[in-house]
Amino acid sequence: MLFEASIPLGVDMRVLARTSSDAAAVVARDVMVGDWHDLATVLEFANGCDAVTFDHELIPAELLEAFEREGVVLRPGARAMGLASDKAAQRHLAAEVGLKVVPHACTTDEQGLRDAVGEIGYPAVVKATRGGYDGRAVWWLHGPSDLDTLIDQHVTDGPPILVERALSISAELATLVARRGTGDQVAYPVVQTEQTSGICATVTAPAATTPALAREAQDGAAALADALDYVGVLAVEYFVIDGALYLNELAPRPHNSGHYTIDACVTSQFENHLRAVLDWPLGDPSMITPAAVMANVIATTARQLRPTELEPPAGTRIHLYGKGPVPGRKLGHVTACGADRVALRRNALDVAAQLSAPALDSTRRPDPSMAP
Repeated sequence: MLFEASIPLGVDMRVLARTSSDAAAVVARDVMVGDWHDLATVLEFANGCDAVTFDHELIPAELLEAFEREGVVLRPGARAMGLASDKAAQRHLAAEVGLKVVPHACTTDEQGLRDAVGEIGYPAVVKATRGGYDGRAVWWLHGPSDLDTLIDQHVTDGPPILVERALSISAELATLVARRGTGDQVAYPVVQTEQTSGICATVTAPAATTPALAREAQDGAAALADALDYVGVLAVEYFVIDGALYLNELAPRPHNSGHYTIDACVTSQFENHLRAVLDWPLGDPSMITPAAVMANVIATTARQLRPTELEPPAGTRIHLYGKGPVPGRKLGHVTACGADRVALRRNALDVAAQLSAPALDSTRRPDPSMAP
């Protein structure tokens, strides 16, 4: 999607991919296959690039710092990537800029975990501070037996872990900011996200929340971006608890909660990420439709699915990523644009469900009225 956004801008993109079959490698013109954990590989890749940016935050912090020492221009920079990809550091930074954070503790060993849970109480949520996404590296503790099971899984053998109090969440919100190195920023509408088994299922834009809460979410994201001296698109996710806004996490990259912007906004998050990275004027983030609902296409089987027999309703668009069908993987998304949120949600979920159905019959046209 970032490569697609580069074409009308006349931006030449080089992609470093793990394999030649990676989704970005299939569409890009200039592809290098290699290991992004290896300093020599990335230095070779970066040779001749004006700037290097990222589509994930899993690169070790020590490598990012080494890249910068070798003169590679990273946008976002190593400090911003390091802080924004560490859940413990995110919470510390959020508190510094005045955002609320859920009561939590960070630990690295078994006794520390037991002490933290003893202080926070049950139910609790345990999260890896780095590397977890789409519900991975997140564990729910409802009682002492869950804690014992978690310790038996050697969870303390990896990166530091975060223990949070599990509170009643009434809604999950997210917003995006695009920021240039000059400090200029634009903010996208606040959206509401819904999760299924820890994976984002739908995104509704704009969120049905109060203007005050939406403004607080955007102001908080802007403050975080400034504190990080961030360059690029930064996604900020929030919990709404008892009517108040609490930080959930940051993502230092274009984000799934902003995929709707391709079809629903004047300037997509991908175009604005490129503009920010290249220090160009930022585009208008306003919506061009009253509302939009995005539904993720999540694989339920290990066979490739095709939309050849689908007839999406008016205002509904399909985006498939060319990824292999591994159960639980996001294979694409569907965005429905219009005014009737109920109909948009139904249309987006219906098409996404048909695309990810375990027994899609290519000889029979699916019933468009089929419930999701």
